[in-house]
Amino acid sequence: KELADNLIQLGYERTEKVELINQFTVRGGVVDLYSSFYSTPLRVDFFGDEIDDIRRFDIDSQAMTEKLQSFQLFHGSEIALEENSIKRFKNNWRNYFQKHDERYCEIFQNISSAVLPEGYEIYMPLLQEKNTNLIDYFDGFGLMQSPTLNIALANYNSYIKERYEEESIDALRPVMQPKDYFFTPDELSPYLSNAINVSEAQSEAKPDLTLGINDQIKELVSQLQAGKIKTLFVTASEQIKLDELNKEYGFKNAQLPFDMSEGLFSAPHHPTRYFYNKNSSYAYINVENYLGQDTSINKKVASEQVSLVHTFDNPFNDEELVIHVDYGVGIYKGLTLLKTNTNEEEFIQIEYFDKELLYVPIRQAYLVSKYQVSQVENIPLDSLSSLKWRQKKEKAEAKAKDHAAELLDIESRRSISTSPQLICSKDEYQKFSDDFPYIPTSDQQNCINDVIKDLALIKPMNRVICGDVGFGKTEIAMRAAFVCVQAKKQAMILAPSTVLSDQHHESFTKRFSNFPMNISILTRHTSPKARAKLFEDFKNKKIDILVGTHALLNNEIDLESLGLLVIDEEHRFGTKQKEIIKSRQTTTHILYMSATPIPRTLNLVYSGLKDFSYLYTPPMERLSVKTFLNVQNNQIIKNAIDREVTRGGQVFIVQNDIGKMDNLKNDIQALQPNARIGIAHGRLSKQDISQTMGAFNSNSIDILLCTTIVEMGLDIPNANTIIVIDAQNFGLSQLHQLRGRVGRALRQSYCYLLIPTQDIKKNAKNKLDSLVRYSDLGSGYFIAQEDLEIRGAGDFLGIKQSGHIEAIGLSMYLSMLKSAVNDLKGIKTEVAIDSEINFNDRALLPDTYMPVANERLKIYRSLNDAKSTTDIHKIFEEIKDRCGKPSDDVLNLVENSKIRVQANILGIRKIYSNKDTALLTFHDSLEDEVYKKLIELIQSGSTGIKLVGANKLNLDVSDQSNKREAVSALLHQLS
Repeated sequence: KELADNLIQLGYERTEKVELINQFTVRGGVVDLYSSFYSTPLRVDFFGDEIDDIRRFDIDSQAMTEKLQSFQLFHGSEIALEENSIKRFKNNWRNYFQKHDERYCEIFQNISSAVLPEGYEIYMPLLQEKNTNLIDYFDGFGLMQSPTLNIALANYNSYIKERYEEESIDALRPVMQPKDYFFTPDELSPYLSNAINVSEAQSEAKPDLTLGINDQIKELVSQLQAGKIKTLFVTASEQIKLDELNKEYGFKNAQLPFDMSEGLFSAPHHPTRYFYNKNSSYAYINVENYLGQDTSINKKVASEQVSLVHTFDNPFNDEELVIHVDYGVGIYKGLTLLKTNTNEEEFIQIEYFDKELLYVPIRQAYLVSKYQVSQVENIPLDSLSSLKWRQKKEKAEAKAKDHAAELLDIESRRSISTSPQLICSKDEYQKFSDDFPYIPTSDQQNCINDVIKDLALIKPMNRVICGDVGFGKTEIAMRAAFVCVQAKKQAMILAPSTVLSDQHHESFTKRFSNFPMNISILTRHTSPKARAKLFEDFKNKKIDILVGTHALLNNEIDLESLGLLVIDEEHRFGTKQKEIIKSRQTTTHILYMSATPIPRTLNLVYSGLKDFSYLYTPPMERLSVKTFLNVQNNQIIKNAIDREVTRGGQVFIVQNDIGKMDNLKNDIQALQPNARIGIAHGRLSKQDISQTMGAFNSNSIDILLCTTIVEMGLDIPNANTIIVIDAQNFGLSQLHQLRGRVGRALRQSYCYLLIPTQDIKKNAKNKLDSLVRYSDLGSGYFIAQEDLEIRGAGDFLGIKQSGHIEAIGLSMYLSMLKSAVNDLKGIKTEVAIDSEINFNDRALLPDTYMPVANERLKIYRSLNDAKSTTDIHKIFEEIKDRCGKPSDDVLNLVENSKIRVQANILGIRKIYSNKDTALLTFHDSLEDEVYKKLIELIQSGSTGIKLVGANKLNLDVSDQSNKREAVSALLHQLS
């Protein structure tokens, strides 16, 4: 308690689970905390009052990683609200704001009560004993400045004064004078008097990646020797990457930061951008620019590929709708501890119609799942005393069988077709691969391998590649197209817009420039004469790769030699459009690419009728987009635009109602009188749109008011703020695509989702909350899953008649569908583990050991789902990692789980033990091999074993110190 109190005083927030910096949680003798000093949170295990163990751990998996001998604990905020600092603040406030009545100033009252309110940072000068400035920390270091710095400083100084005038009108929240926060340009001038001037013309933002790292260093070393540059500094995230280079070039070891002395230096350091300044004769490069992505520094990169099996069994929140296999829809009321005839157990509590309560034993947690439908308002609860639930379930099972038959019919018709095996020379493929200027990430390479294997089969490829913008989908398509053309077949790249088609045509042409392949493009802008010539050339195999929009679906195109069809942004095409080419050429290999696959595509993935590959590693140094959900007001819009334009950036403002566009422009112009504003929407002429987009791309426009016309294909690194008006009217995947328009540069980007009021439909609110929650890089797949849950079964099936599925929820329907598909395939459906284990003592996770009910439920479900004792051991290690030394209750729970796994394999339905006897009850249909071993064991004269009736066995445990060990030993003999 003392440590927790101290952490709170230091500015840390106590939470149920540590997810953000400056949070901590306490579970028994384990404290998780996330200090800003560390890149990952720490888990501190106490033994009494002494620290027993310190380790880093992963936020997502909760797995512990590096062990530490000690750690440094810093303030969770810039100031600790202790007695002296509060006293100092109150005195300084009263001296500074003499005309303001502190009794009505909420921020004064909060800080005086040791509470740090939002926005307290603007009063930092009043909290500190002594104030200093940032540049003082760089005394003695060489500084660089842009020739345009003075102009930028003057503009920023004007902006500060303007903001002060806007904010100083609130008497209840007074602000300090700008001079107490910021330098004036005159005050800053002495610090910059000796700074090196660096212009854009003198600096190169990127290295020449067509050279390898050795060639690039050789080039720069030769310039160093010739006196053209004086300092060359090479870094890498790990020393081992520098060792070979050190042997060859003899780098001097250096510690960052360094003093820019002359010579050749190296040091292990996190990757940063390439920099070469001709004026100062200084070059800085890092190995990772050439070796590709270093995933160790990426945010939240998954350690393993995401499971392809979708489950909707995330732990539920209190008062959330859930569904029980046998009893139907109810309201989850949390976990509750109940006394049974023999001991205490935790139960899932569910409320049904007329306040009826159902208590589900934790071992049967797999029978309960979230109730996922498209509309969650006014859902009637089922009754425990009615037969209606059984009737709804039977109707849904019949529907699942029909659906399974339909899916298998699709699969069988496609499996009849045989496709050409697309195989190319290993040497040629290696040359093409080597021409890629980066080393593929591990998941990108896995996806490439999957596709190359598919192309070599006689079964037509039917694979979905899921990955966010910039994650490497296009390179996968390029390699597939290369293999296809090398195998004497043609390839098509289908894109949903002219802009995206143009981009693909340009990038394919550049990528294939060293290989003799003809690449052409077909869009609605292609003239009739050029179109006819293109059709003729494609028929005569003069075109190897054809890129285009919906125009590729033209029946006049001869598809006889088509070997590969790549459908990019597949979620933008209708089912019929995607089937046109498949129906005309059933032997074609098809590759679908999307950041957010549509529900019907996910349906085929989950049903096993489409293969799936997932790209989860983001581009190096890419930052996730900070996403905010707010009620629309002018101040939010103004602040967002101010922040972006002040740093020289540009802003998208998306309003899909064209009728409101002119009024919106007037409103924005009033907020930003000097801003250059352009408009783009589908009703404008192609010439007007091209002119506006060109101006925005060249930075001649500060703010682009537009519809979803910008959803795809735009790559404007300088635009890093997007504001979406009436965000509740957009689809989840659509919003994710819009958000992807920003965040292309190495600076923080922002997405503002604005709604007219908090009182919007629950589904719309869930959709927007999902987008805020899934704001990390690579979240497209999870957003697609969330979209599927929110939209419901109708979109999943691609049909409107989905009432039976809505009645039972998507989670249960998926389970039924899987069983139906397996039945039709003749595959035996695995029976869920349901062996009841009772040793007449407590076997649970005490709330004192693991306080959060949802976390306990996760562990219970994991133990129930475990298929082996190895799985259970891993879960047990996780429990100990997170909560410390386990109590007897926890040890009993884990041992029961191990016995249940053994019992389920052997066909034992129930094990009950008192102090003298353990009674084992077998299933009626016992496996012959188990029955044979059981008879042999009894006939061998083993003491303490007695058969009771046809399916029960007594084991004498009266002289056993550990009854569980005795039972486990018996089960091992029967295995």
